[in-house]
Amino acid sequence: MDPIDSGSFRITMRRYGPSVHLLLAGEVDHEAEPAMTEMCAGLPEDVVAVACDLHHVSYMDVAGLHCVLTLQRHCRLHGVTVLVYNWQPQPLRLLHLALTSLDHVHDDDLRGLREILREHSEAQLALGIPTVLEASARAYPGRSRSPGRIRHPGPPPAAR
Repeated sequence: MDPIDSGSFRITMRRYGPSVHLLLAGEVDHEAEPAMTEMCAGLPEDVVAVACDLHHVSYMDVAGLHCVLTLQRHCRLHGVTVLVYNWQPQPLRLLHLALTSLDHVHDDDLRGLREILREHSEAQLALGIPTVLEASARAYPGRSRSPGRIRHPGPPPAAR
């Protein structure tokens, strides 16, 4: 299948029997939405599972998180199992922060995102890989482990 390009974002789709493997690459933001919509519309009707690999996603914003929700919602409506994996530190931190700030909201879409984060955390623990907070602490030094709070280093040191 031909790749779908949208600005600095690309989706490569490969079919393996009843499953589809999606490789997302680049920045998943508002420019990615048309490509994700096109990809969802182009999923074959006989697909039973979609595996979405985020290994090459360098950046994701809230619109990009919405793209993941769109994929998840589309698959759920068609009875397709979806697995989103290989989250990189920045998109994973965004997912964690979004879910933490919306902890009081009980919505089917958010329930799906919480499930993605839970599955990801369980897989990391089983493999001995650092959790989302440990990984984001390394990726974003100087920020606290408490989601949504930034530890400010204070004024810059005086020039000598």
